[in-house]
Amino acid sequence: MKPPSTAHKKIGLYFGTFNPIHMGHLVIANHMATQTDLDEVWLVVTPRSPQKKSGDLMDQDHRLQMVHLALAENEKLSGSDVEFDLPLPNYTAATMRYLRSIHPKGEFSIIIGEDNFHQLHTWKDHWELVEHHRILVYPRRSLELEGMVSEVIDSEKKIPADHPHVIWCDAPMISISSTYLRHVIQEHKDIRYLLPDTVLNYISNNHLYE
Repeated sequence: MKPPSTAHKKIGLYFGTFNPIHMGHLVIANHMATQTDLDEVWLVVTPRSPQKKSGDLMDQDHRLQMVHLALAENEKLSGSDVEFDLPLPNYTAATMRYLRSIHPKGEFSIIIGEDNFHQLHTWKDHWELVEHHRILVYPRRSLELEGMVSEVIDSEKKIPADHPHVIWCDAPMISISSTYLRHVIQEHKDIRYLLPDTVLNYISNNHLYE
């Protein structure tokens, strides 16, 4: 699916496997689209993240379809399959180079959680990302976060929290895990209200994650 025109627009890119997409993802995406200076937010479905294991990853076309269903009624949010035809694994820096080449007039920002920000120094070509794009960081409350913050990191690799391209966003948080959802689906338990009804029906009709 070809993304819409980006000429002179501020686009937020929210990367994820969305396996499956849930209300927590939607709350973040909508907040960024409506409470910041972004014109719209694209939820970029990643075929295979270098940061995650792919063992229980649902087919990318199913995940993309669930994203489209979840965003159908919000004109400021859209799903993107831009990484589907790019080399695996999907490095964000490579994807951003590609997007800059095909949308030279677009202004792209990258949306990440606080936990990922504290691991950003481990990403391939991370300084390139920060030099070319704003990094919009939303809070994440996890047991592992304190350990990430206290980790000793080479000062040449670490992105300073007060870097001018790093924007801290006070977004609301809903603690829902895609891993948890997959687990309860396998146990045939009720997951209403944790993801949109359209996505829930799609999962049920296609017998996903069972």
